[in-house]
Amino acid sequence: MRVLHITTNYPSPGKPAFGVFVRWQVESLQAEGVQCAVSDVDGRGSVLRYVRAWLRLFGHLLTHRYDVLHAHHALAGILLCLTTAPLWDSLLSLAGVSHPGRCILSYQNSPSHEWGKFVFRLLYPFFRRIILKAPDADYVSYAKVRVLPNGCSADRFRPMDKAACKRELGLEPDGRYILFVDANPRRNARGNSQKREDRFEDVMALLQGRLGDTIRPLKLCGEAPERMPLWYNASEIYLLTSDFEGSPNAVKECLMCDVPVVATPVGDLPFLGHHCPRCHVCRGFDAQELADRAEAVLRGGPEDESGGDGAVAEGGAASAREALLRLGYGLEDTARKLIGIYREFL
Repeated sequence: MRVLHITTNYPSPGKPAFGVFVRWQVESLQAEGVQCAVSDVDGRGSVLRYVRAWLRLFGHLLTHRYDVLHAHHALAGILLCLTTAPLWDSLLSLAGVSHPGRCILSYQNSPSHEWGKFVFRLLYPFFRRIILKAPDADYVSYAKVRVLPNGCSADRFRPMDKAACKRELGLEPDGRYILFVDANPRRNARGNSQKREDRFEDVMALLQGRLGDTIRPLKLCGEAPERMPLWYNASEIYLLTSDFEGSPNAVKECLMCDVPVVATPVGDLPFLGHHCPRCHVCRGFDAQELADRAEAVLRGGPEDESGGDGAVAEGGAASAREALLRLGYGLEDTARKLIGIYREFL
């Protein structure tokens, strides 16, 4: 099977964390025997860059043949449509003609937060399958939709000694660090509201007022992926304060390290909070509720092992890491599920 991945976010030496989850998905497919190539059509910064990226993609499709064209993100789906490849796929499919180049689209957030429902409906006829990272009541009833969160590597992300990680990172040994992560430096520089750094700061002020100045913020943006396990394991809590997400990768990476997470109820996190120890998903987006949940974890109360609703997480797993693997969130499991989606229409 030959697959071309078309993506608007892919890591490079200058932005090593940007879209690294796409690279890891490609590598996991290759490990399962799938032949993969990548077309990075990220033209951020100017319309001309997008035009050049689209021309490269168009020329590549004229000279190369693939069984599957997999677009990651709605914008990548739009750029792929402008090559007319999805149009020909749809027409030949209606005519019952077998051919290469079948098209699939993955959203990274809810379609409502990626160009909106109108664009989803516009793109829908031209793709064999549309993958969502989390169940979304507005879209899961569409026949072509499949739900498949990104997987997480159990080898790359694993529990490590907290004190040793702090020493390697130059952190204070007595500091209790609360982690905030944004892998997109451009979004961070624009002050984009999705990750809600302002909400994180409100929670930090509440926690420091209650527990003292040993509670310290640890903000990361665009950090090299190979160093992330150190930062995760050096932290007491990963605090996710976003307004919306799909299936946030940093949450699964922390849980794979058995580091507690306190989060707003976004994407697939209510499901994880119900099934994973140490994953605390609040009912709402209020800083006070986030601070209450984080304080309970920091004080080491029974909620440190509970789900977001305060009940002990289901499944009987001894750790968050074990729960994730049981639920099929491992990178290898996800790769095999994705191959299964490809084979639905090949």
